Amino acid sequence: MASRAEVIGLDIVETRSSGAPHCSVPLTTPRLSSDQAHDLSVVFKALAHPTRVQLMNLLVSSPFAACVYDIQVAMGMPQSTISHHLKQLVSAGLLHRQQRGSWAYYSVDREAMRRLGTVIDLGDAPPQPLSPQAQVDPPVEDL
Repeated sequence: MASRAEVIGLDIVETRSSGAPHCSVPLTTPRLSSDQAHDLSVVFKALAHPTRVQLMNLLVSSPFAACVYDIQVAMGMPQSTISHHLKQLVSAGLLHRQQRGSWAYYSVDREAMRRLGTVIDLGDAPPQPLSPQAQVDPPVEDL
């Protein structure tokens, strides 16, 4: 009885004698722990709304903690909308809230911003070139 052969598309990857793919370059930079990555994902989730990004930009640029009224006037949005978004940013740990009489004042948590910067701050790092091995690999033609 004859068997039917099926063609399966496979990517062929050359490997070194160590078993690592031919393109492999060891990554030795420190990684975030799972807990750190989870904590930062909460922060990124809080920043996943344009109004909250605008609020953070406004407060980062302010020389003083700002009360809700001043934030509302600057943003041109209803107080309830501003309060909702400020609550999200406080819950994510990006802002401090200080109650003074009947007004709440908000300021940026600088330590939270530093932690956020560990993920996105490139500093003066140059653009990432191809590894020496990748530079000798033949280019793949576009189909």
